[in-house]
Amino acid sequence: MQSLVEIKRRIGAIRQTRQLTKAMHLIASSKLSRAMDKYRANHIYFDKIRSTLKDILAHTPEINHSFFRPRENARIAYFVIAGDKGLCGAYNHNVLHTALSHIEEHEGVKNIFVVGNVARDFFIRKGYNVDAEFLYAAQNPTFFYSREIAEQLIKAYSQHKIDELYLVYTRLESSIKMIPKVIKLFPVELSNFEDVSLDLEYRADMVYHPSPRAVLDLLIPKFVIGVVYGALIQSFASEQQARMLAMDTATKNADEMISKLQIKYNQARQSVITNEIAEIMGGVAALD
Repeated sequence: MQSLVEIKRRIGAIRQTRQLTKAMHLIASSKLSRAMDKYRANHIYFDKIRSTLKDILAHTPEINHSFFRPRENARIAYFVIAGDKGLCGAYNHNVLHTALSHIEEHEGVKNIFVVGNVARDFFIRKGYNVDAEFLYAAQNPTFFYSREIAEQLIKAYSQHKIDELYLVYTRLESSIKMIPKVIKLFPVELSNFEDVSLDLEYRADMVYHPSPRAVLDLLIPKFVIGVVYGALIQSFASEQQARMLAMDTATKNADEMISKLQIKYNQARQSVITNEIAEIMGGVAALD
């Protein structure tokens, strides 16, 4: 049986760990709340941009623009969003293996862009070249960073360095449900907007002012920024939610371990007291 000192030391160590897991749970909860506030503050604007683009695609089927035109012998690229840290359950594992499965289904993958240290290290271990790292955006997803990332992606596509681009991120469906998603960002297709409902249904020719290219050149960057920003926020929120669940589970496990060790401590203490009483009684009997 363990000594009282050993049991007490273990209880103290587990209590210290419990304090850390509880603190990390509270920090993740605070970060999640701030992230969702930022997302809700901007999603109406971005939803309107996506609705406008869907309207254009639905009513202008023969539109001629480089961002809508499929290319032959496509050089495929992936933009994968994961975290900078662990201790968040299966969050990183799920999104990275979803990306890897999708990559292995396609030949000609030439470029991989990542957000997060975990994603960078994962693809390097798998033997892939990571072309660009946006590490700063994992823990601080802002509109400024989203615009910077979107500009680099648009530039790579415009210069024909990539011909198809898939975005892999994690969407927070509910407080316990986080789903890795893969969407095709370039070229822009009508299938990208299945979740968008049009404000009006009509049959008429669409008139662009001052020109179709000018309108789309304005909308495409805003659309890409909106999608990237939404994906960063959703991934960040999913990471914090996963960390909250993991830390909550760890805290409960610590409570159970402390409870069991406390019982062992009480039993050991009772055994010591019993032995001491027996020794006293034996001494008294010897004196008699």
